[in-house]
Amino acid sequence: MGEDERNVVDVDEEEAPETGEAPASTSPSKIIKILFYVVGAVILLLLVVVISYIVTKNVQEQKYVKEQAIIVAPPPPPLSSFDLPSFSAATSDAEPHFVKLTVSLGYEESLELNAELGRRVPQFQHIINVLLSGKRFEDLDSAEKKINLSEEIKAHINVILISGKIKEVYFREIVVN
Repeated sequence: MGEDERNVVDVDEEEAPETGEAPASTSPSKIIKILFYVVGAVILLLLVVVISYIVTKNVQEQKYVKEQAIIVAPPPPPLSSFDLPSFSAATSDAEPHFVKLTVSLGYEESLELNAELGRRVPQFQHIINVLLSGKRFEDLDSAEKKINLSEEIKAHINVILISGKIKEVYFREIVVN
């Protein structure tokens, strides 16, 4: 009987691998592999965070250095001005509103431009009157819209000037009722 028991034990040991059952020693290696992947992902995430912090810090330092290197230039000298007579017009609304406007034209000092401005006053009056009569109350009710009107006046006047250009249009008085 001693030999029969040995044969039985030998047969059990040999059959275990053939049935496809995994030995108990491989289970811990799967857990270890999973832990390695998790630890690797955490290390990778930390590496990305550290690199992002360093890059952001360097970009902010460079931006600060650039802002410090800006030299503030003195303001430009004031422009010469040419005063036009007051303008009065009614808006193009169904119920017209009254608009009163006093305009000064700002330009760089030039004797030729100054003489041309003096000769073209009737043309400027015509341009401004036409522009004002085409406006509605909604076109003149905010500061932004008044600035748009000054830019529009400047563009129309600069089209007809030959010896220079107007740099600014100043409203010395503007009343919209």
